[in-house]
Amino acid sequence: MKPGEANINFKFQPVLDKVETRPGISNVKLHLPAGRQEFQIMKYLRVWTRLAKMRFREYYIESRLHSIFLISGKLIRFSFFFIFIIALLTKTQTLAGFSLYQTLLFFMTFNLIDIVSQFFLRSAYAIGWMINKGEIDYILTQPVNTLFRIVSDIIDLLDLATLVPVVIVLGIIVARLETSITFYNFIFYLLLCFNALLIAFSIHVVIIALSILTQEISSEIWVYRDLMTMGRFPVDIYSSLVQFVLTFIIPIAVMVSIPAKVLLGILSWQWILISFAIGLTFFGIGIKFWHFALRRYSSIST
Repeated sequence: MKPGEANINFKFQPVLDKVETRPGISNVKLHLPAGRQEFQIMKYLRVWTRLAKMRFREYYIESRLHSIFLISGKLIRFSFFFIFIIALLTKTQTLAGFSLYQTLLFFMTFNLIDIVSQFFLRSAYAIGWMINKGEIDYILTQPVNTLFRIVSDIIDLLDLATLVPVVIVLGIIVARLETSITFYNFIFYLLLCFNALLIAFSIHVVIIALSILTQEISSEIWVYRDLMTMGRFPVDIYSSLVQFVLTFIIPIAVMVSIPAKVLLGILSWQWILISFAIGLTFFGIGIKFWHFALRRYSSIST
């Protein structure tokens, strides 16, 4: 064995990742044995479930009162903003041409995308801590995909508690819409919501990669959070310049407004194709930038 190489002999040798590093840092390249490919999804599901259980015991079972306050705070904040929109549209009747229930559809779609993305991507908020504590060095030696392991390190199960009422209220709003919802529109709404999660994942990956490059606690995640809140309302209320930025630069409109408009049946198929193209483009950029950052990662121990 050459100096500087890791002596790693895993039972399953899966993986997924070719880690290229600077001289002196372990270069790990593992291959998936033939015939084991069908077990990969189940394997990663078991890893994710195990991490979720560990976090649940660590944060919630050991501090039930704290968990109750967190859930209550999330639900109260959601309720107050929901009431604010109703009060606003009671006086103005429409917002950028959208009725009360149509505007609430945008708001509930925002909450659906935001809660689900936060549930799976909470670790992006702790990436600076993970780097400074040497957690990345430890993760690089594990027989799982490095990006998967980082993203799955923190799983906030409390988000599931707030997701249930959001889905229920969303269903009630859809049932009360003035326009009829076709099966075609509903399917594309779900597909575009998945596309929104893909974009959210890509943005979080870029933020994680930036933190790895700089090895500092990054503030970009909070900039993204501030921009994401602009998706609570239809993007039509903003100026043309802001609409352009929220569509093509930081595609919040693609994540929230476009799925809602598809469900309402007021969006052309060209915009649907553009939305999927933006999602795939951001995903490709995110993965490329992640590998770029990982190749330049300098171990905290060095």
